[in-house]
Amino acid sequence: MNIPTWALQTVTSEDQNLAKDAHQQGRLQIKWPNIKTLRSWAKQQGWSTPFFGFEEAFIAKMLETKENFELAIEKSGIEIQIPRQNYTISSERIRELDSLYEERSVTGRPNSWGTLVEELREIRRAVEAGVVVNVEGEKSILNWQNFYSWAHGRYHMLEDGYDKWIGDDA
Repeated sequence: MNIPTWALQTVTSEDQNLAKDAHQQGRLQIKWPNIKTLRSWAKQQGWSTPFFGFEEAFIAKMLETKENFELAIEKSGIEIQIPRQNYTISSERIRELDSLYEERSVTGRPNSWGTLVEELREIRRAVEAGVVVNVEGEKSILNWQNFYSWAHGRYHMLEDGYDKWIGDDA
């Protein structure tokens, strides 16, 4: 899942349950250190270090107990990120997005809609990853339907006037 960086948070050693939930939902993102070094570290802990499927075995062992999770987070060199619970888009940022929508060339054609679509896709991906996106001064975006209603209501010409739209990742 391609979750935007701004929608992620780095877990701490106390976040085992959050990490477990994110893993079950396919939303756990791990920055792995050198695999040889990590394999050696895991072996020193008495953890399984299979040649094939090491990363999956490591994750399973790490999430198995609170102690294993704390040890891995604090000593193994991995960094785990999960989707934030919520994120607020400032009114200033909304004005920037609105400007991209309204900007026109000398011939009157939109010339920043591609950038706007990419920005909106990031918001959509965050929402799809379970992040509640709060838009300052508006209702929170909780799911795809809320996102579509908000984006289409605010930037309605994109759907008909731009080939690549926010719901299409091709």
